[in-house]
Amino acid sequence: MEPLPFKSFWSASVIIASLGIVSCAEQKTKTDSDEAPPAPAPTVAYNPYEKSEITVEVFKVDSLENSGSTGWGYDILINGQLYIHQPNIPAVMGNNGFSSEEKAREAGELIISKIRNNVLPPSVTVEELETKGLLE
Repeated sequence: MEPLPFKSFWSASVIIASLGIVSCAEQKTKTDSDEAPPAPAPTVAYNPYEKSEITVEVFKVDSLENSGSTGWGYDILINGQLYIHQPNIPAVMGNNGFSSEEKAREAGELIISKIRNNVLPPSVTVEELETKGLLE
């Protein structure tokens, strides 16, 4: 028996390797088509502030202590303790407060609703503030 030329041996190796890859690909396709296990039912996360008294207090910002900024800010109190002190508009660059007491109060109420719905930390976006008409 004559030994196989190198070129023929190389071709045979490539064919055998290709068959192995195709075989693996077919097996993978079969397992991919199997149904995935059902997702676990969502669990309700514990809300530490569920029964807390949460209030908003609005204040005027007009001092050198706040980098010369002006406007209105808010404090969020939980059970009488300061939780958030917000002298400027959150999510907006700069140090100015809200243009009115009402807008500051609405922003504070938005934060309270997030706390009550267990959205922690309770952050806001510029889009949320614009949608509520709190930016000018």
